[in-house]
Amino acid sequence: MKVVPKQILTALFSIALLTLIYSSPASATERLLNITLDDGSDIKVFLFEPDDHGDGPWPLTILISGGTGNEYIARAQFWLGRKLAEHGWAIAVPVSPDSKPFTGENAKRIPKVIAKLQKDEKVMYGKSLLVGVSSGGSAALEIATQEPTQYLGVIAAPGVLRPGLEFDNLHDLPIYLRIAEGDTFNWDEQLPGMMLRLTRANANVDAELINNGSHVFQLDWQDLGRWLDSLKVPLSAPALEYIP
Repeated sequence: MKVVPKQILTALFSIALLTLIYSSPASATERLLNITLDDGSDIKVFLFEPDDHGDGPWPLTILISGGTGNEYIARAQFWLGRKLAEHGWAIAVPVSPDSKPFTGENAKRIPKVIAKLQKDEKVMYGKSLLVGVSSGGSAALEIATQEPTQYLGVIAAPGVLRPGLEFDNLHDLPIYLRIAEGDTFNWDEQLPGMMLRLTRANANVDAELINNGSHVFQLDWQDLGRWLDSLKVPLSAPALEYIP
């Protein structure tokens, strides 16, 4: 399957459009952080903190933007960050410093960003959750498969495994995977093969086809809330054990 630039542009506009259609007021405080990594790169991070789940610290979710990961695309997905914050999570949305997706070599920056964020008194120390929509969901899957014991789980809605991506034992990594039936890019056709490969690698996969979407779609928050609860993460509680 080839994805031409026009299709990518269409997907990005779909994300922006759904922001207008599905976004709703959410109770979260936004902070802007600038993080300098050991390679000298500066990464802008938007951090959303829940307003009605105590004073923190809260478990951390990294929301991986789709497309180039630049600030425009990151802002287009703030609706998702704010909604997740309503469930008691601190949501970090990193902006790619070079307008390249957080995949391949760029994916290695995400664990470093997490390490920096967990020094913040409002962020719980321990494993983090990865979330992404469209190519952001694919990036979240890629990042998690490289160091599965470092993450609480992955939400990819939608997302696919990059061709040629290699991974071994996923150590019961929880994965929430949703793809629209009749997906614009035919990602739904890849779902059976992805499920087989992920489960064979010992991932705990919760996957479904959505029958009322095209590529980017509205999430079922009741269903997603059930899955988040299954992670049994203490919200605004003592830190989880960190596995280096």
